[in-house]
Amino acid sequence: MTVNTTRRMFLQAAAGLGLAPWSPASAQSLSKIKYVHSSPVARPYHAYSFSGKGAGLYDKIGLDPEFLFISGSAATLQLLISGDAHIGNIGILEFISSKKKQPTLPLSVVYCHDYHGSYVTVVPEDSPIKSVADLKGKTVGVLSLAAGTVPTLKAQAREAGIDPGSIEFVAVGADAAAMVALKSKRVDAYAHFIGAIAGLENLGMKLRSFAPDVCSGVFVTSNALLTNNRDLVVRGLQGIALSTRFAQLNPAAAARNYYKMFQPPNGDAATALRNDAHAIEKTLSIFKQPNDGHRWGEMTEADWNKLIAFAGPEFGLKPDDTKFADFFNGSLIADVNKVDIGLAEAAAKAAPAQ
Repeated sequence: MTVNTTRRMFLQAAAGLGLAPWSPASAQSLSKIKYVHSSPVARPYHAYSFSGKGAGLYDKIGLDPEFLFISGSAATLQLLISGDAHIGNIGILEFISSKKKQPTLPLSVVYCHDYHGSYVTVVPEDSPIKSVADLKGKTVGVLSLAAGTVPTLKAQAREAGIDPGSIEFVAVGADAAAMVALKSKRVDAYAHFIGAIAGLENLGMKLRSFAPDVCSGVFVTSNALLTNNRDLVVRGLQGIALSTRFAQLNPAAAARNYYKMFQPPNGDAATALRNDAHAIEKTLSIFKQPNDGHRWGEMTEADWNKLIAFAGPEFGLKPDDTKFADFFNGSLIADVNKVDIGLAEAAAKAAPAQ
């Protein structure tokens, strides 16, 4: 089941979460699990969670997943705290900010799904801007001045040795409006989520990009659920790993799963499939890759320290009061990685790729 909902609508419909661990003997009675994304609507690039449903991969680990989409990280965290969702997808810096404001927040990061920043700054391929340092004195378009791309690019500027204040940010919107702003040279560069950048490429733009080399997205769960039903969380995260690998290997099949689960393609079906597959492929390019040195979901203390050093003053973080162990619970990673990723590889190979 898939749901796009407001917080009020969802809370009215929420069901109890008393779930028993799954075993092969109980395969006919799948455990229900609810994922919530801090996004107002489902997008094709969310394939890293939903694509395993249409591919039959969740069935193989004994789960019947439901996918919820709600605007705002605060609402996502509240659903996890209240027990009305099991696992939530959120930006890691948003989670850190929330937990620093409320140190007793009964939630933990349990899975890191990417190792490169999802906020990307781009310039036209023929632009003289070759690096972040070249943005000194330039104008950068963003979705809004409150967007997370603003402090992210400021942090990149500091890291590149230029004054973040030397960059002017201008709200230009997204999609066609952003393309017009770039082509008319109203802005020198544009910064947005990687999936939205894929949208500009789908409009025919050739772009050069700059992104921070740090983790940006994670899955979070409640400490109570970890205590009461650890097995459900482990299998839920295995579902993310399987979905991610399936979508990486066959983004077109993942896009078709999106059409079946959420909404049919708009306009010409072939064009929509090509564009949505590109958005999935580009987004998942920053996720875990084979032989990248990480286990599925793993975040090391070195990864964490690199993130905190990068975020620094732009996000109000200091290494001495933002300790890895206070935010990330890595106790599930070994069990998460017991999943047979070959299941996803076989499913991706069997599904049509066009």
